[in-house]
Amino acid sequence: MFSLYRLVPFILASACLWYIGCSFPVRTGYDRNIGDYKPVPASETVPPKEEPQVIPAQETAQEAPPDSNRHLNSAEKARAAIKKKETAKAAQKSAPKSDLETYARGWMGAKYVYGKATKTKTDCSGFVMQVYKGYYNIALDHSSSKMYKDSRGKSVSRGSLKEGDLVFFGSLWKIDHVGIYLRGDRFIHASTSKGVMISPMQDKYWGHKYQGARRFK
Repeated sequence: MFSLYRLVPFILASACLWYIGCSFPVRTGYDRNIGDYKPVPASETVPPKEEPQVIPAQETAQEAPPDSNRHLNSAEKARAAIKKKETAKAAQKSAPKSDLETYARGWMGAKYVYGKATKTKTDCSGFVMQVYKGYYNIALDHSSSKMYKDSRGKSVSRGSLKEGDLVFFGSLWKIDHVGIYLRGDRFIHASTSKGVMISPMQDKYWGHKYQGARRFK
């Protein structure tokens, strides 16, 4: 009977060989071109995933900017228009008055009476005639249409008006009103409803009636 004791050396030798083989590193196939085993490729390292940064709600919250383009309602528009007019009036009052304006204001309060030319009763051409005679010593006709056609006067464009120029109003067919241009884009004249007064050139009534200007000085 075959003795098991004889197999012990073979069993131990096999176990040692198996242990040594398992401890060797894994090798790739033999490459004849290089005369050695192919190197084991390095495993690709996967970079750790970055955790998304959590921003506190307090940092992300932003206050809404004020609405500077907010539309004004009708009441606010009315108040803004009134304030604009008051500012314009205040600027006109604070502006220093010229000698011509001071002289012409001597007729302020005169009532409009057609054909008259005094400091109490006058029409538009009579007022202009008296001021020009007293301040410039220039004699003009007592007629707005004749003043407009007077060859001594030089035509002046709307953008080149200077204080003392005569400004004419009416229609394409007839000149029926005249005044004297003042600083600040105003003119002094004898109105049929309010007598001698000062009005802005952009006046709602007179603005669209403007026909031209002439310079006599």
